[in-house]
Amino acid sequence: MDWIRYSDYEYEIDSEGSLYVKPKENASFSMYNPFNVANDLLIDFLKIGEAARVYFKNKDQAVYEELKRLVFLYAKKYGLLGLISASTYNYNVIGDEDVLLMKNNFIQQTERSIDVLTYMKLFTPFADKDDLSVMVYKNSVDLVKGEDSPKFYGKRPLVMDLIFSKFYAEKLDWIINFAGMLAEHFNQLLVYRASANYLTEHVTILADTFKANKIGFTINQLDKTTISWNFDSLKTTIEVIYAFAVTDENILLSRCEHCGDFYIALSNREKYCNPACRNRANVQKSRQRKSELEAQ
Repeated sequence: MDWIRYSDYEYEIDSEGSLYVKPKENASFSMYNPFNVANDLLIDFLKIGEAARVYFKNKDQAVYEELKRLVFLYAKKYGLLGLISASTYNYNVIGDEDVLLMKNNFIQQTERSIDVLTYMKLFTPFADKDDLSVMVYKNSVDLVKGEDSPKFYGKRPLVMDLIFSKFYAEKLDWIINFAGMLAEHFNQLLVYRASANYLTEHVTILADTFKANKIGFTINQLDKTTISWNFDSLKTTIEVIYAFAVTDENILLSRCEHCGDFYIALSNREKYCNPACRNRANVQKSRQRKSELEAQ
């Protein structure tokens, strides 16, 4: 699977006062495979999610500014999430008259159905008519872009041409809502892990919220047989990487018991993200024991 990131992004406020993140006009694009940087991609996103959880609780402006910084850096490293596609049941959003929205989407839409042009405008609030248009022919639909950006000519759903354009934008709130949910899911998972010996049946965590949809893949053969993932969004990719990270018996996603950072543990016995945190934790424990002895 390939995804696109631009060399630079910026924040811009639309006519209704919503803050969006989008590529800069003079930015250049590059393609990468998210699975080649899976661990970093997931951990960086969970850091956004943890900051989002803190912000949801206290609405502190300083935390919000930190969220803006983290999301901006994330977009530069990995691109936007592709929420326009990940929020609908439609396989190819562009080309249908209406889009059917998933019940639990992260774009703050309660309607079940929206006409496609209105839906597109949610993600292209800064594009003019000359920048972006949908052309309907007798037997086909095309997306005309007034810019030099990737175009796949039928190799992928047409909506990918829009996601990979400089006119495509996503609200900051959408991104932090999804990130906050994922971090909340992991924190609840850790609670259940700690009490696993007492569970008598399977527990589905955040069953009404965490639902990965539209996952596709093919089986390829070269020197060996491999799975080739074919997702319609970076959001879905993150969900799948997360699912593998928390279920792999040999490499586990975890949180450092000292500093709280997310990291990949090589075994269940590993409790700290690096030797420095392990040493600091041991020093704290030693001091605590000493204080308890002196207090006796």
